[in-house]
Amino acid sequence: MNRENRRAVVLLVLGVALLANPLYLYPDGVSSEKTYTYEASAVDYLPHTADAFYRVKSCGWNPLQSAECASIIDMARGDPVELELDPDRDVHPEFWSFDYVRADGRYFEPNATLDGRTLTLSLHPVSTETVRRNLSEDLDESPRYVRDAVRNGSSTVSGSELYETETHYVESEGRYYVVEPVESERVPTGWGWKTPSDAAIEAMRLAAWIGGVACVWRAGEWTERGREQ
Repeated sequence: MNRENRRAVVLLVLGVALLANPLYLYPDGVSSEKTYTYEASAVDYLPHTADAFYRVKSCGWNPLQSAECASIIDMARGDPVELELDPDRDVHPEFWSFDYVRADGRYFEPNATLDGRTLTLSLHPVSTETVRRNLSEDLDESPRYVRDAVRNGSSTVSGSELYETETHYVESEGRYYVVEPVESERVPTGWGWKTPSDAAIEAMRLAAWIGGVACVWRAGEWTERGREQ
């Protein structure tokens, strides 16, 4: 390959790179990062966190939510349910799909016992403190931003450090806290202290496009010169 063709190849590669610049020159979202502010609040009730939603079955009076709740309310009044099982039927170890039941303003722990082929379903009363203690996270085992929020009132965490935004229910020294995201914002990361304006980005892209066309054009000229050698 002669000198003219080598120059043509270099100019062609450079031109293609410049023409493709929107793919790498500040594509959408690359120049900023989302941050979340979490606040901690001391609470004396059991909050409706995702963990509590899946682990506690709440059955109110009005309206009656389901046939399951009808049986639960009956058991909460001290009436266990007994079922005679077929000889070839067994009971799955995780028979209940939740850890606790709330009915008639009280908390219960569901139980299932198998005596011979008789399955007995019942509810045993438990204290609210027991439920709170078992559903809450230990502060020392919580993420750093949760610990900082409890100690300082609030904390900030970047989106890259979060798997998902969620509300935390934690216990610290006998007190319970709800730590939840209260606001979010995008902060610039691309150029350190500020993000270039849309006009600046478009200007850079336009200049690169013009430069790319010029390089491709010159590559064609050098290719023609190489053929004449």
